Amino acid sequence: MAALEGKEKAATGHPLLRVLRRDKYTHGLYPAQMEALRAMCGALIPSLPPEEALDGRRDTPRDKDLERFYLASGADSTIPDEVAELAFTRCVWEAGLLVHVTLWLLCTRLGTLALCGRLCVSGEFPYVRRFADMPVGRREEALRRWTRARWLIPVKIAFAMVKTLCFNVFYTKLNENSENPCLKAIGFSLPNVEEQRKKHPAEAAAPRPLDNGVVETRELDDATLLRSLADKGVAVKPATSGDYHAVECDVVIVGSGCGGGVAAAVLASSGHKVLVVEKGDYFTPDDYSSVEGPSMERLYEQGGVFCTSNVSTVLFAGTAVGGGSAVNWSASIRTPREVLQEWSRDHGLPVFGSAGYVQAMDAVCARLAVTDGCREEGFQNKVVRRGCEALGLPVDSVPRNSSEGHYCGSCYLGCPTGDKRDTDTTWLVDAVKHGAVILAGCKAERFILQNNSDKNGRSKKCVGLVATCMSNGITKKLRIEAKDKDLEAFLDEVTVARGPMQPGTDTWALLCSAHQMGSCRMGSSPMEGAVDGRGESWEAEGLYVCDGSLLPTAVGVNPMITIQSLAYCLSMDIAESLA
Repeated sequence: MAALEGKEKAATGHPLLRVLRRDKYTHGLYPAQMEALRAMCGALIPSLPPEEALDGRRDTPRDKDLERFYLASGADSTIPDEVAELAFTRCVWEAGLLVHVTLWLLCTRLGTLALCGRLCVSGEFPYVRRFADMPVGRREEALRRWTRARWLIPVKIAFAMVKTLCFNVFYTKLNENSENPCLKAIGFSLPNVEEQRKKHPAEAAAPRPLDNGVVETRELDDATLLRSLADKGVAVKPATSGDYHAVECDVVIVGSGCGGGVAAAVLASSGHKVLVVEKGDYFTPDDYSSVEGPSMERLYEQGGVFCTSNVSTVLFAGTAVGGGSAVNWSASIRTPREVLQEWSRDHGLPVFGSAGYVQAMDAVCARLAVTDGCREEGFQNKVVRRGCEALGLPVDSVPRNSSEGHYCGSCYLGCPTGDKRDTDTTWLVDAVKHGAVILAGCKAERFILQNNSDKNGRSKKCVGLVATCMSNGITKKLRIEAKDKDLEAFLDEVTVARGPMQPGTDTWALLCSAHQMGSCRMGSSPMEGAVDGRGESWEAEGLYVCDGSLLPTAVGVNPMITIQSLAYCLSMDIAESLA
């Protein structure tokens, strides 16, 4: 986003990463359904008198923060409205439909009787209570029964979604001072960003390194967008009677993460005009606030609540300039030798057994300044190390793309010190120096395919893509095409499949999945994978994939170095073929 001036930004971070307060919510629920949802949230996080919460421990000193925490409830304020909005705008539609139906049933006495049984029965007229009219203790027992009932799978899914979203909103909701009073009560404190920046003054105070090449579309209109692109050397043609502004380049890359950032640097340095399309915003270390709620909202796909339809797994994926590299924990592990052997031998992909791939890993680790040591370990890491040593198990430090003394504790919300080397501070900087342009706040919608006259086995040819800017002021879409119809289009983002998933176990625990891999894997034939050993689609000439979805199987370790090394190999090969 546009740089902020003055002392306020240095103290608090970018407003988009520290403020997340609204008065209006969109969810489409009826008042009676909202009453049922509020009752459910109130049962999940009930308000407790401090005396009851302390369980008779009179010697406990009075703590106003702790008292406020006990008195707070999931039914307070706008928490249920925000839960409803997240359920119907961020989660898969199947799960949202189950929530809608469940709340509709709980609005009625008959529906409540069917789902809660005798817990809703009263000795007074009308004898059967709606869910919202039940005492909180009985509501809690009903929720517990839902988690155990084998025949209530749809209700169990709806309950799991409401529970997950309710706790997420409760512990990340901010007041007018961008604070959550509950955090202090439970003993959680945010990292001291200013102290960390003092330890790395050069990195934290560095200018915005991509300013010469980034176009931040969110605050632009049609005229200023075209002017900004032209100023950065991109050939543009304004829309006349059609719905598209025409944009010309040599290579267009969708996504700016571990794969796209490397590809942009390699191809731009080879003399090609590269355009990177990134739907997320551009932030620098000075922008990061380490405030969880608004940071998750802006830095993660679907605000960090992107889940499967049975709500058993939450998928974490970065959505900012830098992609997942901007929010990962900096683990930089080379591809294990046995994995490379498996991919090369069993999957027929010689690139993984080549000397070029080893050289690519060396180049990637050098560019990211990967270090092997760590001066200060976190508490949980110290415990794991002591336990391994006590058991006689080998243990070593995980290599990181940061200095040995780096310990900010909030890299998953963007490193506020600038010490971690993301793609937006390394590869994309190299790309911009060689003339690449990054369109931030711009979402790719579809590729433009034409019939392929060349007899190379591919029926289609990719000649461009259509993209939509996130700004309300930009009324036209962008039609990005190659100057000579020989476009090389790279895909650094593959949407995770969002179809129905059946629960595979009766023991439901919330799982988290990061580093999604293999959804568009490489294969030695169309039967083995979606793309060939060069990353090119088997169906469309000129369409390449260069992110974690390429990997034939899970790596078994953090895949960042693997993804960047593979992208380095593939883009070097493409650059050579285009020379």
